[in-house]
Amino acid sequence: MNSKKYLNWASILLIVGFFLAGCGKSGGKVDAQAFEKAPPEIKADWDAGVAADKANDYFNASIAYNKVIRQETKLTPKQFDSVLTASRDLSQRLTTAAANGDAAAKAALAKLMAAQSR
Repeated sequence: MNSKKYLNWASILLIVGFFLAGCGKSGGKVDAQAFEKAPPEIKADWDAGVAADKANDYFNASIAYNKVIRQETKLTPKQFDSVLTASRDLSQRLTTAAANGDAAAKAALAKLMAAQSR
């Protein structure tokens, strides 16, 4: 990969990392049990994110986690920390996979960038 393409991918990875990380509050541990009593629409988004995350469906996991993050005012602190941590972990795996040449990760990054620019 030439240096210009490398810089472009590095920029994309940084932007997506910030996008996925949300507002930057510190979390630390994912507590899936925190969502057992969440409102149904939030629990559904969380469950969709977790399922997509486990399947390495980076795009759909990212979208689902970010839907939950954007509802911060409806979340308990434990729920917010858990989803933020899950999103950060996903972002790290995605950026590492893309940097290592994973075609699915690269495609997910491109799709996330297109979605972000809308």
